Amino acid sequence: MNRDDLQLFMTIFEEKNLLKAAGLLYLSPSTAGSRLRTMEEELGFELFERKKGVKAAVPTPKGTEFSRIAAQMLSLWNEADQLSRADDSPHLSVATVDSFLDYNLTPLYRDLVSLHGFSLDIKCYPADMIYALVAKKQADLGFALYHTNDPHVNVRPVMEDDMVLVTPESCPWISPVDPTGLSPERELFTGSHFNSNVGWGPEFRLWHDRYIGASRRPLVTASSISILTGFLEIGDYWTVMPSTTARGLAEQFPVKILELDPAPPKRTLYMLTHKSPSELSAANTERFCGHLWEYLEDRRKKTAKARLSDG
Repeated sequence: MNRDDLQLFMTIFEEKNLLKAAGLLYLSPSTAGSRLRTMEEELGFELFERKKGVKAAVPTPKGTEFSRIAAQMLSLWNEADQLSRADDSPHLSVATVDSFLDYNLTPLYRDLVSLHGFSLDIKCYPADMIYALVAKKQADLGFALYHTNDPHVNVRPVMEDDMVLVTPESCPWISPVDPTGLSPERELFTGSHFNSNVGWGPEFRLWHDRYIGASRRPLVTASSISILTGFLEIGDYWTVMPSTTARGLAEQFPVKILELDPAPPKRTLYMLTHKSPSELSAANTERFCGHLWEYLEDRRKKTAKARLSDG
């Protein structure tokens, strides 16, 4: 049994679904199932109940008890990783929503590695799972799009971003666009019908349901914006995304960026840290945050300058 096996078990335990956990960890369902059975053979007891017709992964009493042990083992493994690299380079594990990688913090991560000697372990997760990973010290830092109270997690807003309408460059619309006139039949929606914490967060979902419609199904729904970008090269499709992501997208694809009125609430990014981190994790996080604030301030100045030029 290794760290990957423990992470698989914890992901199944938290998501309550083997297929979903396998997808999050980029494993085939058969591989995930085989590894889970091997774990149970090594432990000598079943971790999840097996019942015909029940798709949810329901932990056995021993499985629930083992989840506490597994969480502690993963936390200790992470601290051991940091210790092993302490004399080599500052190491951080980062759990993030994937929408904050492309065109957002990726340049910072690149500079941390190439210019400042950091070693980074960056993984994408659903926002609710990010809170759990930080709370259990399985990640030093987390980036999520909503705020919730957790007794073990400090939550700090990092930045705000306007939400904008993005269409193919050939679209005849001009700013500002009234969202009530947008057709859901041509919408590319980032999020989930069942979980408002997936995508741009619960506040955006409320705005979307009010002005676009809660009962009208979008043309395409995806958990990641990267899945949708190919649609924006042709046709009359449209999507709403953060302006930072939109400007990065416009550098690679022929798209048009438009304002909405009434506008969606700004997208807020929150940084999560543990309230009682290890000494090494706290030191590395402090170094990371110093570079993060410099990066965000520099980007803020560039954005303000670009807006003045556009005006």
